[in-house]
Formats: sequence, structure tokens, C-alpha cells
Amino acid sequence: MRTLILKGISAGLVVLLLAACSGPEPTAIPQPAATPIPATATAAPPTATAVPPTATPQPTATIEPTATPVPDASLPADWVTFTDEAQGLVIHHTAQWEVAQPTVENLAALFAEAESSVASDSIRSILRQLTDTPGALEKFAVLGFLFDDPTVDAHKFVSNFTGLVVPADGLTLDAYVELVAAQMEIVETLGVQSAQVESGLRPGGLDVASLRYSMDGASLYGLADGTQIDGWQVALYDTNADRLLILSLTGVSDNFPALEEMFRTLIYHLEFE
Repeated sequence: MRTLILKGISAGLVVLLLAACSGPEPTAIPQPAATPIPATATAAPPTATAVPPTATPQPTATIEPTATPVPDASLPADWVTFTDEAQGLVIHHTAQWEVAQPTVENLAALFAEAESSVASDSIRSILRQLTDTPGALEKFAVLGFLFDDPTVDAHKFVSNFTGLVVPADGLTLDAYVELVAAQMEIVETLGVQSAQVESGLRPGGLDVASLRYSMDGASLYGLADGTQIDGWQVALYDTNADRLLILSLTGVSDNFPALEEMFRTLIYHLEFE
């Protein structure tokens, strides 16, 4: 693998990092007393209500749930593997992506090389967001970048995904979605498109938190006016529901459909102990 040239970091990852999006300081996440609900939990059916004998049953309209495309259950043969043994994390990805752990050395090397990069303005802005947020670097488990992208010259932004591992602290996926969506809405340059708990993105139909959002590339990264950056964040429990893995994908809106398909397959096949 060639030397890591860090050219993009997702904004709007979690409440911890929302301050990096040029928004107001986030409020602390309350620690709920409820026991964490692992992704395998199934809600109990509601108690049936008896129907009086004289009542005439009325037909009920059927609401079709939004279908979540299920990735191919077989891992593509040409994908490669990133492993973080300390976190118990294994991520499979296409060979076109460079995936690595963040280190101080990698960040320092990037600052030195930013001057000659076509995406230098966004690189400096993104790196400051990461390095100026107390404790952020220690939370990152993985960084992925699509360097071999012919649109970089035009957009001056490198598509990327990031992964954070944080304690679950009793937070349910429903509560996570609600809290993070509310914090994202505070940031003027960031808009939430959807926020929900979904099944079908993981083997066995395990639930994940899913948030889709868009960002103003001009305000956040110094890109051309009208450049929209799309993002998709997925949070899921480890096997004991003690930790959350938070993966966020960002890319220029025009490129996002193809990035989304890759990310969907990555999420389905990742292993998080």
C-alpha cells in the first residue's frame, strides 16, 4: 500500500464530532437508565384488545414498509481485508480504496503534502476538524479513501469513509438516531434527509441506526459554490451491545450512488466482535 495521503474525513459523524462541522457546541448525550437493547432483540407484540361481539370489523389499510436492498450474501472475490485486532474489527472493501488506521504520523505527513494537492483546501479544513476536536483521533478505528477517482480534479474532494468505536452506555439505536439527528439539525450547513432504524443491512436482519444527510461543500470544505456533499452514517452494536461501531461515508452528490452500493456491501460483510 502506498503512503497514506489523507484527503477526506466525514463530517457530522456523532455528537462528539459535530463541533467539527462549524456548528455550535453539541449538548451532552444523557445516559439512559435502560438496559442496552442489542441488535438481535425483537420487540414484543402488543397485547391484543378484545373486539366486542357486536362490532363490525373494519378493513385496515396495509402500509408497505420501505424495502432495504439486501447485498449479495457472497463476498466479492476481488475485495481485500482491513483488520483492527485491538477493536475486534474486520472490514472488507474494494481494492481501489485505501483503508488504514489514523496515526499522528499520517496526519503530519498529510499537512506537509497538502500544498501540492489539488484538494489541498479541503484537506487542511478537514484535518483541522479532526485534530482540533479533543479526543476525536483516539476514537477513530479506521479511515478509508478513494484516491483512484477521476472526479477528484473536478470536485477537489476525495470520497471517504470513517469508523469510530465508542461505548454504547445503554443507548438504544432508536435513541441514537433521535439524538444524533437532532444535533445534526442544529448545524446550518448540514441537512438530515432521513433518520431511522433499519433491518436488512446486516446478516440475519440485525438492526442498525441509519442517518442520511447532506452538507454544503462550499461552507465546510471551500469547494465550488453549489457543491453538495452527501453522507450516510450507520451505527451498529458489537456482539454484546457494549460498544457502537459508527461508520460514515461522504462523497460528492454526483458520485454518491456508486459509493452507496460499495458501502452497503461493506456493512453487510464487516465483522465486529
